[in-house]
Amino acid sequence: MTNEEWNKINNSHSSAIVAPAGHGKTEMITEIINRSSGKHLILTHTNAGVDAIQKRMAKKKISSNRFKVETIASFCIRWCNAYFNTSQIDLSLSPSDRKYYNQFYTGAKILFQNEWAGNILKLTYSRVIVDEYQDCTLKHHAVIKELEKYLQVIVLGDPLQGIFSFKDPLVDWSNLGYPIIKVKTYPWRWEKTNKVLGEYLNILKNQLWPTLSGKKCSISISNNPNISIINPHNFDIYKLLPELQNFSSVIYVTKWEKQQLEFCKRWGGLFQMDEKLDCNELFEYASFFDDNTGCKLALSALYFAHECATKVSTELKSYFENLQKDRCNFSRITKHKNIGSKIKLLCTTSNLNSLYELLSCFKDLPDFKIYRKELYYEMLRSIKYALEHNVSISDGANHIRRDLHLQKRYTQFKFLSTRTLLSKGLEFDCVIIDMSDSDMKNRLNAKEFYVAMTRAMKKIYIISDTLQLSF
Repeated sequence: MTNEEWNKINNSHSSAIVAPAGHGKTEMITEIINRSSGKHLILTHTNAGVDAIQKRMAKKKISSNRFKVETIASFCIRWCNAYFNTSQIDLSLSPSDRKYYNQFYTGAKILFQNEWAGNILKLTYSRVIVDEYQDCTLKHHAVIKELEKYLQVIVLGDPLQGIFSFKDPLVDWSNLGYPIIKVKTYPWRWEKTNKVLGEYLNILKNQLWPTLSGKKCSISISNNPNISIINPHNFDIYKLLPELQNFSSVIYVTKWEKQQLEFCKRWGGLFQMDEKLDCNELFEYASFFDDNTGCKLALSALYFAHECATKVSTELKSYFENLQKDRCNFSRITKHKNIGSKIKLLCTTSNLNSLYELLSCFKDLPDFKIYRKELYYEMLRSIKYALEHNVSISDGANHIRRDLHLQKRYTQFKFLSTRTLLSKGLEFDCVIIDMSDSDMKNRLNAKEFYVAMTRAMKKIYIISDTLQLSF
């Protein structure tokens, strides 16, 4: 950032900076703090984004006294819970309720309309920086505009990465209410890993840019050593495995959750499922376990195991059939006797210990490959919490997902099956992008494709039957 660019930013009460994927937005944030005094409030959208900013701050040896970084959601939740009467939130709602998160944005807007709340902000922070502003909904934007009454606001983003419009309308980047200050950028993400790929992705950005104004575009991908096109009929992950093993992280990216899950199942647990933040199945099955006893409880447990691991329905077919007929006499079943004894014990006792023992055994048996480790281990944690605190499993799930001190991050997977919505903001050595569906509605759109492509640090595979992609 030049002195001229910095002076324009510093002398504006509020400003917006456009920076493409991998072009140093996080670096700009550290530079803004280094050039300034006071403590900065840094807001972003995901826990992964928080981690990335914190790591960069540590790398730059910026004291934690100079900044606080958190998601917009956690910021609003923290303030609304502290002043719940003023924010008018409903404390009875849980994270499993769809209304839970939305109420905090409305509540925060109401809260910061009070001058005393603004005075607390001014005493605490000198400036607000919001990263990935293209993902802000109008509700987020309304909260930030309230903060702007008390503090200087700097927002950074890339309109081509605005992909979260499926729930609420996103901000109109051409009508933010902040002056856009041009800052020269560079594709730093690929500087040490693959400069040629970084240069190509910059060209791709320019090719896709017209789609932001509703225009059609077509791109041709050929003769690029960093990008391989694989026909869907020839795609075999095991044939690719020798190449993929050379990378420290590999993701498969698709548009829909169903495709994401099918990929995990198809390749025998090699790829882990990247779970949504709300992790719906955790709460659904926790409720099943709370409400059922005997054979119905045991059957629910097996269905849950089937959701998380390979071969459960085939290897344990006889147990399923007996439980479905409300029978728990497995004396004639010779397969997986150890599991059978745990199922029978659960049918007899219906207690949490027996449920925990049954579900725990799947992680240790070679016949079953767990491909939803986050869902699986979060359920075990929920049951354990319920045991230790004498509460329902549903309450246990709520506690471990809601309490910041109990939350666990699942980021250690080498092979991950994900979607653009979940992967945005992250970096991976290798990306496999599924563009195989003949129906354009089921394929990644221009923004999603750009986000998927720019996750890759070294190599991209595209599953497609054509070299010409239209958006």
